[in-house]
Amino acid sequence: MKHPFLRIATLLSLWIATPLWAADAAKSTCVTATDADVAALFDKWNLTLTTLDSAKVADLYWSDGVLLPTVSNQPRTNTALIKDYFDHFLEKHPRGRIDERHVHHSCNLSVDMGLYTFFLLDKNGKPQEVNARYTYVYTYRNGTWKIQHHHSSAMPEPMSATPAAAPAHATLPPASPPHASTAPAPAPSPAPVAAADSAPGETPAVAEATPEENAKPVLRARLQRTPPMRHISEFVSKESLDAIGADTVSVKVCATAQDPKARSFDVSDPSPKSEANEAALAWARGSNWLLQNPNGEAFPICTHVIARFGG
Repeated sequence: MKHPFLRIATLLSLWIATPLWAADAAKSTCVTATDADVAALFDKWNLTLTTLDSAKVADLYWSDGVLLPTVSNQPRTNTALIKDYFDHFLEKHPRGRIDERHVHHSCNLSVDMGLYTFFLLDKNGKPQEVNARYTYVYTYRNGTWKIQHHHSSAMPEPMSATPAAAPAHATLPPASPPHASTAPAPAPSPAPVAAADSAPGETPAVAEATPEENAKPVLRARLQRTPPMRHISEFVSKESLDAIGADTVSVKVCATAQDPKARSFDVSDPSPKSEANEAALAWARGSNWLLQNPNGEAFPICTHVIARFGG
């Protein structure tokens, strides 16, 4: 029979050793993500927005996650509050595009931060663009990556102010490509003059002005969709429309010359469903496009239009 003192010493040594064993086990489960993993997490979040299901979007956040959203003053600190935010935000049919990304990784944690653009529909169904800064903090628990913290805030300075010394007939840089991962966004272009039914993302050109007109607003070239406003359902079968469900596709339309037939059409922010992308292109090609105020400016002059399905 062991001496009582030896038995106590043995139990004490086991009690001390257990935390050390647990610490070693914790180290063995440390997961470090890659840049590609983080890009895939954002893409998953972005595609989930197209379901217009706020519960599915909220499920991408941990139950104790914190969302500091772009268009709400209230911090969302639990699943119910996060879902409530997306109940309203998804009514705008949002779709995001990364313009500039910086990523940091550590054990069971990744931080994705940079600039993104959101394409939205206002209450009248007209497209809008919102430029914002973002931070996503992803943490790894129980074999899953979810959002621990998400901060999104509109850019504090104008993104498209016309430079004071901009020359007439200036050639502007092209818009940044969708889903750019690491390259910085190109310099912002001068803003187009707002007009009814105009779509965001146009590449405007500066009109020539005489000295007497310098105090007047500068007219800019723009490409505008005009009546009759044909509905997307005219360009897709009912079966395909049912299969697509609620979704949006952004199409880039460019005037390549003064000729009304000289137009190009490309999907700039696609749906994961090919039939939606094909229908959106057919719809854009079947629409009427008016080139306003070209003033001999350099071509192409482009705009983005959003094809909306399911409503």
